[in-house]
Amino acid sequence: MKELIHIHTYLMDANEVGEWEGQEALAAEHINQLFHAVYDHADHDIEVTRLEQMLESVWPNWQYNPQLLELDDDMVDAFVEALFNHFDPEQGQEDF
Repeated sequence: MKELIHIHTYLMDANEVGEWEGQEALAAEHINQLFHAVYDHADHDIEVTRLEQMLESVWPNWQYNPQLLELDDDMVDAFVEALFNHFDPEQGQEDF
């Protein structure tokens, strides 16, 4: 089901991320890295609505986080793991 979601729908460019003190291109690059990491980590048979919810939660969680500019692979991995744990249907959690 994953193939029904077009990741490009979620990707952002520098003029969409808001003010990052001249680092808007870097912020956009990093937020897109997170979107791709979530999408890539999802199983091919994931429910479309579940993956959409996860992708839609990426920006609100990073929108005002100054660490977005310092994003590294460890941070990406930790975020993706936390996101998938949170949206695990067996966990029963609602808000991330």
